[in-house]
Amino acid sequence: MLGQSSNLRPDLGHKTVLLIDRCEATREVRAAVLRSHGIEVHAAADLCGARFLWRPNAYSWIFLDVRRHLPGEALEFYDQIRDASPSQRFAFLVGPPVYLTRNWPEEVKATDEKSQQWGETVRFLAAA
Repeated sequence: MLGQSSNLRPDLGHKTVLLIDRCEATREVRAAVLRSHGIEVHAAADLCGARFLWRPNAYSWIFLDVRRHLPGEALEFYDQIRDASPSQRFAFLVGPPVYLTRNWPEEVKATDEKSQQWGETVRFLAAA
């Protein structure tokens, strides 16, 4: 069984992610899940901290939880990074969040919250 991982997780190669999430609890859970897959995670609580950490060609992805930022703030950050490094890949985390139980990943409980304003924000970010 050469080349097979005993934990059956895919080999993602060396990936580095900049994770931006204002909520410490979800930031820590997201970072832990990514790290469990061998991904190096640099985490920031806000956009100011993310600007300090970001360097061109340093990150495979930037994961930005936009739910806790004004749409204008998130898009301004996105535009600044894309102007400096057009090939930088982004993922906008738009929730609603999945709350993990103590039995995760076997048991996951999700909430479903909907609002017209949130739908408009998601469409606006998707156009970016």
